[in-house]
Amino acid sequence: MSKKSVASLIVVAALALAASPARAELQWSDNSFRYWYGSAFREPANPNNVAKNVFGFTHVDGYKWGGNFLGLSLLYSSLKDPVRNVGNEGAAEVYAVYRHTLSFNKVGNTKMFSFGPVRDVGFVLGVDANTKNHQFESRKIMPTGGLQLAFAVPGFLTVDFLLNKEWAINGINGRSVEFDVTPMLAAAWGIPLYGPVAFEGYGSMNLPKGKDGFNADTKTEILLHPKLMVDIGTLWGSKGYQLGVGYQWWMNKFGNDHDAVGSRGGAYERAIFGEVAIHL
Repeated sequence: MSKKSVASLIVVAALALAASPARAELQWSDNSFRYWYGSAFREPANPNNVAKNVFGFTHVDGYKWGGNFLGLSLLYSSLKDPVRNVGNEGAAEVYAVYRHTLSFNKVGNTKMFSFGPVRDVGFVLGVDANTKNHQFESRKIMPTGGLQLAFAVPGFLTVDFLLNKEWAINGINGRSVEFDVTPMLAAAWGIPLYGPVAFEGYGSMNLPKGKDGFNADTKTEILLHPKLMVDIGTLWGSKGYQLGVGYQWWMNKFGNDHDAVGSRGGAYERAIFGEVAIHL
């Protein structure tokens, strides 16, 4: 990865952590370190299953007007997804996601935006950014914003109605790619089921975003990442030590038409993974 790319992601992370208007007025926060592994991930234009080791840090907080989410992931691929122009080393990726939510109920000190199963409505603003040293040399910046519905369930369930605008690089032909403004539906959840068992995860549906770096039409992209997590810390009278298993289903990955790529494959991902997490 280039120093410039890594530095840009560090800046994104720093801005994210400082984004709350009043960090000293946090009402709650949760920090977690995660590791997950799967052997059947896919990459567009790559016919092979790719094993990946993923190390992540997640910060979530709430303050008097809303909340923040920051996710940083380091993804290390097997040799089936090699470093560009290097055949004996798996590629590495850094991915950062930041979201800030402004609660309409909290700002207005009201219950006006609670109705039916909806607990609150908010305005969401954030950004995705990544860099990866594989064949495509992808470098992505995607600001996003829209409305969020928070539902009254045990734990949490949010559904976001967003617009995003993505800029990226196609390292194969050296093109910078600017995609269209695109509607996106996103969800995240963490729902306790029984005792220490919780159903967690996230998902998104991104509509076609125009032409890609090869001038091909993009398709609707759907990602589902559900998992069952068990807090084994309860075995010794503690909390926040989770083990779990999940399934990542990704159709038309990055907007590539999985029906059109043929033998190159890689745009339709179905991967089981195992995960461990420690909450601080």
